[in-house]
Amino acid sequence: CLATLIIMLVGDTYTLINYVSFINYLCYGVTILGLIVLRWKKPKIFRPIKVNLLVPITYLAFWAFLLIFSLYSEPVVCGIGLIIILTGVPVFFLGVYWRNKPKCINRLIESITCWGQKLCFVVYPQGGVAEEE
Repeated sequence: CLATLIIMLVGDTYTLINYVSFINYLCYGVTILGLIVLRWKKPKIFRPIKVNLLVPITYLAFWAFLLIFSLYSEPVVCGIGLIIILTGVPVFFLGVYWRNKPKCINRLIESITCWGQKLCFVVYPQGGVAEEE
């Protein structure tokens, strides 16, 4: 969010749309790739919708062509899009991966989560808590 706000203040909206569209298409492709990997590694898990593997493989072929073409035609925009994605890595390590955090950091993360839930009207259902693996 911070990177997006800075780009909005410095650049124009067209540039931001280019960055975000590259990020979206990259995430779509990774999601479809994850679908194929799960179908291969865990074929027995429940799936509410199951399609022929030809559909996601065809999608990935077109996705790869468009992504490679984007990287070739606009490498700076794609690079900045990747940098925007990578700004989430420290947040992941601080909030999720690091298990033995000091209590002050846990309280800060909980307060930010609570504030975000109130801002976006998002809460867990009554009686439910987040599942941990």
